[in-house]
Amino acid sequence: MKKVSGSATGVFTRSPKETAQIVAGWFSTNSDELKKMSENSLKLAQPEAVFDIMRDIHDLAGQRGSLANVRYVLTSSFTNLI
Repeated sequence: MKKVSGSATGVFTRSPKETAQIVAGWFSTNSDELKKMSENSLKLAQPEAVFDIMRDIHDLAGQRGSLANVRYVLTSSFTNLI
């Protein structure tokens, strides 16, 4: 669980039953808690991270050589992948 200024952005549990109970609670009695976690998550959001990851993969592939000749273009929708 990450925290932003002392407030949680989510919860963690290994139990499917407990997970179901928590989620059901968010949509019934704890809507304020869900709203606050949503706001906190947006503060931590890194929407450009996927592009950083792809650049890192590209750099690693170039170092290895095996994928160095595969042509592709990074776009926000990935529709130009070749």
